[in-house]
Amino acid sequence: MTMSRMPRSVLTVAAALIAAAGVFAAPADASPSPAGTGAPVLHFHADGSTSVEGVIESGRPVQIDFDPARLSKCRGTDEYGDSWGISVQYRIDGGQVRVYPVTARVTADGTDTTVRSLGILQLRPDTRHLQMWFVGEDRTGCHEEDTDHGANYQFDINQPPVLARATYQADWSETLTGSLRQGGALVIDYDPARLPQCRTTYRGYPAWQIDAFYRFDGGPVRSTPVNQGAEAIPIRIDVPANAQQIETWFTIGVPYPPTGCSAYDSDYGKNYTFSID
Repeated sequence: MTMSRMPRSVLTVAAALIAAAGVFAAPADASPSPAGTGAPVLHFHADGSTSVEGVIESGRPVQIDFDPARLSKCRGTDEYGDSWGISVQYRIDGGQVRVYPVTARVTADGTDTTVRSLGILQLRPDTRHLQMWFVGEDRTGCHEEDTDHGANYQFDINQPPVLARATYQADWSETLTGSLRQGGALVIDYDPARLPQCRTTYRGYPAWQIDAFYRFDGGPVRSTPVNQGAEAIPIRIDVPANAQQIETWFTIGVPYPPTGCSAYDSDYGKNYTFSID
């Protein structure tokens, strides 16, 4: 990816979004594999059919696997190679339209190639409905859409019970509401204003990421992002049936392009700890 090529291709926007949000492209001749991620996948196949792998739940990420063959009209090229891209446009619970790339541009031997990639959408804990459609464009001005014949693609979201919510507020206070129970669930609601450092942008898009780290009873550490671009996204954590306590802490950094900037919010190294009933 060459920064001087930015103005020439709609794929630059997609690539910048992918870099900022941590989505990685699959090889050009391969279908992206979600194996081991644990996240459900919405498949949009080349023959026009759709399928759902796994269960779409509120508070969880969902992956979008779109075959570019469904939108094959806009395939512009320039002296560097492919200059086209496809994005998903979506609404959560009828809210504002958001855009996310489902293709990426890779450069090899001086030639740009558009490849299929997984789009990853983080659903809020209270999400009930997901609506989406797809747009293909190239630098010639070509525009085409896949909208399920104008109805858009509609998905209802399962609502598992959420029993507790930990809120980390901008004034450096923390509150736990509800009942944090074994076998239940905890929502982490983190205000990004607590970590104002490292707010780098990449080609006009936020390139920073805040991760929540957590572990139960001193066990393995897990992590998940709590922002998507500049937007804070509450996350849901399932509580094991035998857990006694949970520790949480947070970091901000710049995954791509790496700058070395990072900062911690860990209660001065003690971590934020909650007992589990």
